[in-house]
Amino acid sequence: MGEIEKKRKHRIKVFGERNTGTRAVMEMVRALEGATINTPVTKEPDLDYLEEQIKKTIKGFHRELYVDAILDVRRKRQAGVSAWKHAAPVVDDSYAAHGCSVLFLVRDPYSWIKSLTRRPYHIRAPRLDSVEDFIQRPWLCMERDNIDRVLISPMNLWNEKLRAYLAFAEAAPVPSTVLHFENFVIDPVAALGQALARFGVAVDGLREIDQSTKNGGRSAAERREYYKNAIWKRELTPRAARLVNQHVDWGVAANFGYNKQAPEDFGR
Repeated sequence: MGEIEKKRKHRIKVFGERNTGTRAVMEMVRALEGATINTPVTKEPDLDYLEEQIKKTIKGFHRELYVDAILDVRRKRQAGVSAWKHAAPVVDDSYAAHGCSVLFLVRDPYSWIKSLTRRPYHIRAPRLDSVEDFIQRPWLCMERDNIDRVLISPMNLWNEKLRAYLAFAEAAPVPSTVLHFENFVIDPVAALGQALARFGVAVDGLREIDQSTKNGGRSAAERREYYKNAIWKRELTPRAARLVNQHVDWGVAANFGYNKQAPEDFGR
């Protein structure tokens, strides 16, 4: 019995909006002896066949639309603990059934919207270079985001996901905790280690991944400098900060330690 318990891995489910470090966190957890990322998969032969046919017969952006639709169907069928890492989570029995702990990744809303403008994953409209313009344009969600399909602003992705994390933490029969992107990017091992330790995970051997998980990303040293010294704030205009202030649900934000900042603190 003792040997079986010794070998048991802690199952971790990660949720985080786009550009919050989910990929790096999951890679670090997967490399840890005492933990694993909980990603139960159910085979779906009909969807597998459909996706195969799509990839054979459709190219370019239209192929992406079709494949995304297949992914939406997969996630809808499986739901619960099998939900997309960027989804708004919903409590059901699957989390407890898998003995899963839930790790929520969150990020300062000002820094986050700047990053989403630069890397707008799953955008369904022409890209924009201006953060101000980006904030003011409606956002079309994927069905697997598990929120309203059309939002008045991409900032509402931030509001809706963090609101869902709060609701989940209050109602779920499994443990959960929060990892702040700002702490993680400055000292990945210490920040993730502290979060995992709250679940009782032994973090000996936890290691930072050597390179950025994104093509063309900054090195670890560059990331630490960029966020430790808040260099990104110089690249966000006061007008963009005012727009963030207008769109963010600051009641929700306060629960995660984020507060409204003065627009004049940006761009200098």
